Amino acid sequence: AAKTKEKKLASEAIEKKTAEAAELGIAVAEMANDLEDTEEALAADKKFITELETSCKTKAAEWEERKKLRAEELVALADTIKVLNDDDALDLFNKVLPKPGAESFMQVQVTAASTRARAMKFLKEGVRAGARADRSRFDAIFLALHGKKV
Repeated sequence: AAKTKEKKLASEAIEKKTAEAAELGIAVAEMANDLEDTEEALAADKKFITELETSCKTKAAEWEERKKLRAEELVALADTIKVLNDDDALDLFNKVLPKPGAESFMQVQVTAASTRARAMKFLKEGVRAGARADRSRFDAIFLALHGKKV
């Protein structure tokens, strides 16, 4: 009976160890899959870092070029302002630009509405200035300017 009991305990121990070995085999396989996934992620991350470094170097070079161009533009603007503020430029502008009231080539467009508004303004000033005695004439002109029959 002691041998049977010993045999039974040994069998149970073997079954237990076999189950543990199977569980450990599954755990090892899962860990191997996790390792492969982690290695793939690491390789992708390294590739990303390499691309990012290249991109950063390119952007840094572009930024330096942009800063250089901007500095050149600022110098050119400063020189232009200096030239335009010079007394010789003022003399040249005075010679070239038309005097106020002088003929010019610029075309001025006057609309009927603006002419009408200007006429109304002058008439109202005339009425205020003292032409109250002959108010009926002004009223007729006001009506005509507003487009109403006289």
